[in-house]
Amino acid sequence: MGHRWEEEVRKVFAVGGPMARALAGFEPRAGQLRLASAWAESLARGEILVAESGTGSGKTLAYLVASVLSGRKTIVSTGTKTLQQQIVENDIPLVREALRAPFSCVVVKGRGNYLCRRRWKLFVAEPLFEFSREAGYYEGMCRFAGTTQTGDISECPGIPDDFHAWSEVNARSETCDASSCQETDRCFLTEIRRRAHAADLVVVNHHLYFADLAVRRKSEGSPDPAGKGGWVRGGEVLPAADAVIFDEAHGIEETASSFFGVSVSLARAQELFRDLKRAAAREEKAWRLIPSAAEAFRRAADALYRSVGSGDGRFFLPRPGTDRTFDRLSSELLRTGEELSRAVSATPVSLSLGGNDAGEAESLLRRVDSFVEDFASLHRAEPATAVVWGERRGNAVALQRTPVEVATLLADGLWSGGFPVLLTSATLSVSGTLSYFRERVGLAGVDAREMIVDNEFDFAGKALVYVPAGLPEPGDDAFPTSAAGEIAKILGLSGGGALILCTSYRTLGAMVAILRDVLPHPLLVQGDAPRMHLLRAFREDADAVLIGTGTFWEGIDVPGESLRCVVIDKLPFAPPTDPVVTARIQAVRDRGGDPFTEYQVPEAVLALRQGIGRLLRRSDDFGVIALLDHRVITRGYGSVFRENLPAMPWTRDRSAVSDFFLRFGMGRGSGGEERVR
Repeated sequence: MGHRWEEEVRKVFAVGGPMARALAGFEPRAGQLRLASAWAESLARGEILVAESGTGSGKTLAYLVASVLSGRKTIVSTGTKTLQQQIVENDIPLVREALRAPFSCVVVKGRGNYLCRRRWKLFVAEPLFEFSREAGYYEGMCRFAGTTQTGDISECPGIPDDFHAWSEVNARSETCDASSCQETDRCFLTEIRRRAHAADLVVVNHHLYFADLAVRRKSEGSPDPAGKGGWVRGGEVLPAADAVIFDEAHGIEETASSFFGVSVSLARAQELFRDLKRAAAREEKAWRLIPSAAEAFRRAADALYRSVGSGDGRFFLPRPGTDRTFDRLSSELLRTGEELSRAVSATPVSLSLGGNDAGEAESLLRRVDSFVEDFASLHRAEPATAVVWGERRGNAVALQRTPVEVATLLADGLWSGGFPVLLTSATLSVSGTLSYFRERVGLAGVDAREMIVDNEFDFAGKALVYVPAGLPEPGDDAFPTSAAGEIAKILGLSGGGALILCTSYRTLGAMVAILRDVLPHPLLVQGDAPRMHLLRAFREDADAVLIGTGTFWEGIDVPGESLRCVVIDKLPFAPPTDPVVTARIQAVRDRGGDPFTEYQVPEAVLALRQGIGRLLRRSDDFGVIALLDHRVITRGYGSVFRENLPAMPWTRDRSAVSDFFLRFGMGRGSGGEERVR
């Protein structure tokens, strides 16, 4: 990097510099400047930079400033909506004010977030709701469709996250046929693509980035390193770019795994049946072959999906030839799917869903053929490279084919283009090195720069880890009841203001059943309301308690008094019975390695660091981390977890928790006196 450019970055973050003038209370941070300078150098040299940057280090402003000053078109991919919103609403305006340089930024979401004008017209002509309760949102949908400039569903107030009718009108790829669509000139998706093409910064999430990458991989076969920006040339939605930033990069392995695999759900089959049935009802004569073929397909799908799994959770699918019933039902679903494809192929395309839209019949045919091909691919998976499994949640069932490892796919597809890439997160390192992360994402054999920027919060003075004595083993049937009792006592000391993170839905349910009856504080439970509603309620009530699992371990940013206690039920080891985890364990074993120390412990360490990272979000935050799993102290591997956490005091004495909260003017003393705020 030239001296002038490096000096520009330094000036932005200097005492009294542009950032200080734009941000009240700004103080230069060494880690922030290190990251900004390193990324500026990587941009200039076309290098890959892997950088762990702790919470509070200011990493977002660091990489945004360097990217804008470079003049390179950059895609910023985040793991959560929370960070995406922070970048667009807070950080971009701040950078724009600080630099006083003209640059454009656009947020691009997945196709399913945008309204399809053609599908909306069809829906308005016959507004059918699968769930009657959703009909009450119809007027709001009409107002939204008539006024929106972007087609983004997030602009439609009051629409719940699980609004099923949105799937009837959104712009997802399997229902889109641009070649025959009469709304192309007014298409919201076309417009967002145009804006993204012209923008200097394009902000997306990992799901969209890897979905787009998967489309490019399928259509092109292999990356093309030639041309502007290497092979990041633009896929189905995203534009060509000169650089890519993966923030919250710790999640890209799981995201890539899902998009380099295949998912075939019962809901997909049911939706296809519904659309075919509607088409046949409109044009009975032309579609006379469809109803019986579609009904046979529906019955076969219902029978197959009812037969797999038992209860909620993940399960292995039988390998071909090992389960006669599954083989028979699979063959029947494939046969009826192929017959349905032939029936749709025989339908005059001039008589389709809209009466004059020849592309609709072709779209339905593509969807039938895609379902059949994806389902057939489950049976072609090689056990050494892909795991075939299913997941049931209530009536929802999905069958999956997932690559056991994505390192090679990413090494060939992302890291070989000779363009600058930044991978950053607060949790990338294990025991002070980045080697584990690099190995999992295909960077082990790639030339990349590394840096670790330490957490700048005062954990030693403002945090305490409490590991209760006397609780049962985490696998004991008595653990949830005992743990819930301990949680109630802890929250009696904190006065609420807690995030409870569970490692499974089973434990979550058991905890909630007990805590609802004993907590004097509002209890917000994952699944009772959309995630954003729960977080809003949690932020607004300083004494509320939020309990969740899965995605609640990360992406939650609640600074201040509302979050002064993080409770973690167990060390977050992934269940070894999970099909994908089992396959990855076997892959390590096949290489002659030790799966526990080389895979299971590092994954759990990173997950624990994510959960604990919810506690201190700004310099004046404080709080207690209650880890209800004594193994972190009593087992030999516990030292690996302890050494990977920020330096802070530990205790097994609950009275120390009381003293801690009293020191910060919170909680109750041993005599039961009320806390003071």
